[in-house]
Amino acid sequence: MKEFRNSPAGFPSRRAGTAAALAALAPSLLFGSAAFLTWFNARAAWLVVPSALGAPYGPPPLRAFPIGGGPWPLFLADLLAVAVLAAAAGALTARAVRRRPRAGRVRTALSAWGAFALGTALAGVPRGAALAAVMGLGPLGWAAYAAGGAVAGVVWGAALGWVCAAATAAAHRPEPSPDR
Repeated sequence: MKEFRNSPAGFPSRRAGTAAALAALAPSLLFGSAAFLTWFNARAAWLVVPSALGAPYGPPPLRAFPIGGGPWPLFLADLLAVAVLAAAAGALTARAVRRRPRAGRVRTALSAWGAFALGTALAGVPRGAALAAVMGLGPLGWAAYAAGGAVAGVVWGAALGWVCAAATAAAHRPEPSPDR
């Protein structure tokens, strides 16, 4: 970790983008665990209600196999969604640091938080569309479920974006301002 944190200052956007992308995988790994989901759903069962209406639950889960023998198309859509989430969080955070290399840790952390929220919204689109495809809905159903997945993704991203923000703030070292 020290080598990553103390890397040359010439690449602050790469450092912040990588930190955001790796941190975006943490909630996905957590929500991919059956033990965590059992514990979490027992304590916050009210969060499951939107998924009863078809909205994707939580950030996209990262796991090796579908839980409970679920359909493989949904599992593959979740894996695609994890890749979209990590790529979007990393790319958007790196872009924010490239545009403002002298920004402080707080501003960079808030950029990572927003990038994570947007990434979960983008990741919710294939998850919702895959659910509509498995249910055999038509194009209107695909669009409605994809939009519902995007809305659910924004909500979960806003709630869990602090993980990405904290990791990015820890890894970011702003460029020094030039002497006047």
